[in-house]
Amino acid sequence: MALREFREVGVGASQIDRIARAAGVARGTFYFHFATKDDVLIELARRISARVARRVAVLDESNPSLRELLMRVNEAILDEHSLVGEADLLGEMLSLYVRRPYDVQDPSQNIPSLSDELASHLRNAFDRGEVKSDLPPEQVALVLMTSLFGVYTRIPPGEELQRTCEALIELLVRGLSGPT
Repeated sequence: MALREFREVGVGASQIDRIARAAGVARGTFYFHFATKDDVLIELARRISARVARRVAVLDESNPSLRELLMRVNEAILDEHSLVGEADLLGEMLSLYVRRPYDVQDPSQNIPSLSDELASHLRNAFDRGEVKSDLPPEQVALVLMTSLFGVYTRIPPGEELQRTCEALIELLVRGLSGPT
């Protein structure tokens, strides 16, 4: 219900009363589960991250090349992006990463980081010698994810978004593979 409200009027203009009414619950019930609208977005980010992480986890079994790994991660994210439905809403979700600092003392409260999941899979490409970089896998994953997120928030779902993401991945793969 909140997602529909966010899509229709935007996160800033959304109203808890309308979200609660659409969900068939009292306003207090909403606040029992979510302290703020940001917390609703955080829950959505957690669910999306978990679904993408499950899709990425099975890639270890096939030991994909760096290019295939990144393309498959992008494919999983684009599938989720199409479910969210709007670049503006996705931008709001992703801006939570900026608005909420990482809590080192209690990481369980942090927004799940897909870049952490990706880094664990990138280690295989590093171990195979496919990546010729002094950057650790965690930094490579962070660079990739922030670059892709920037593209996802600027281009609406569709063929142009797909082409742009693939071009970005190709650029990154070439850069990480070293001189040819």
